[in-house]
Amino acid sequence: MKNKRSYDSIVIRLIISVVIIFIVMMFVTNFLVNRKQLLVMEGVFEQFSENVPSDNKSMVLLVDSAQLQSTSEFKIYTVIVMVGVLLVGSLTFAYIINKTLKPLKNLEEKIAKVDIENPKTFSESFVLEEGPTELKELSEKFDDLIQRIYKDYKRQKDFSSNVAHELRTPIAIMQAQVDVFSRKNTNPNYLDFIETFDANLKRLKKLIDSVLLLSKKNKLNISLINIDDMIDEILFDLEDKAKDRKVKLNYSASNISMHSDDGLLQRLIFNIVENAIKYNKLGGEVDIEAYKEKEGLIIKVSDTGIGISDEKKGEIFDLFYQVDDSRTREGFGIGLSLCKDIGESLGAKIEVVDNESGGSTFLIRFKNI
Repeated sequence: MKNKRSYDSIVIRLIISVVIIFIVMMFVTNFLVNRKQLLVMEGVFEQFSENVPSDNKSMVLLVDSAQLQSTSEFKIYTVIVMVGVLLVGSLTFAYIINKTLKPLKNLEEKIAKVDIENPKTFSESFVLEEGPTELKELSEKFDDLIQRIYKDYKRQKDFSSNVAHELRTPIAIMQAQVDVFSRKNTNPNYLDFIETFDANLKRLKKLIDSVLLLSKKNKLNISLINIDDMIDEILFDLEDKAKDRKVKLNYSASNISMHSDDGLLQRLIFNIVENAIKYNKLGGEVDIEAYKEKEGLIIKVSDTGIGISDEKKGEIFDLFYQVDDSRTREGFGIGLSLCKDIGESLGAKIEVVDNESGGSTFLIRFKNI
């Protein structure tokens, strides 16, 4: 078994291949060069024999092989032979390497098909049945690792989804009780309590909805969407929040339509615009633009808020990440992570750059519209 494993090793295979190819190249080169040398010597002998008088009964002919090899014709022939043999040897070695590593290419193709949201892609084993020992062992370790990762991911995802579902009912009941209590009790002493309790219930409901949306990946429902109508609807929904912070919302009609999932696209733009309002300065502005470029469609959301440092721009899309502690009162660090997840589903890329007038600018790039 040990000898079999050694023979199947990539290193052993390549060493044997190199030795065999080198020996064959040396043999072929020497054979062709010596053959050429003999042919040249025979030609010289025949030419000499024709010029020798027929009455000479015996004669000795000496040919210096070193002088013969120094001729330009012989040198050119030797170079051609060496280049040809080297080329054939290199191509043979490349073929052997390609054939030896072919199982690795098959493993790469299997890995490329993996989608953690699609359980069917994990049903096929990643273990290689044929190939060098190192690649078989690598595929076995990878198969074991990927299965454990998927099981852990699925367990956590199911847990968060189940908890969120279980929380929806008591939150809804508490919200209804608060509404009834607020209508029955108009005492000013209870107003602060009711408003605080109601605000926190709404935050919890929003958190639960976000967790549920993160935990499931529905099939896209593609339709033709008018960007102007969608953004007008989003701005209408966020009008009260903008007024509370005295933030001005600016949008100029673009008359652009695109094919996408209506619900997910609206949630993506809504979250980014809401963040631009939430973390803006009092009396600030939010500018929204939609325009086409050669690469596709870009939706641009700029605010005049506190801005984001360069080192934190790459972290703001991480789940539960918040730029600073002062923002914990505003959200849970899920909104932008959800935006990233939705963007990947819709084939969009989200970039964050500094706004020239202060604050931040979010660029949502769509290639296919």
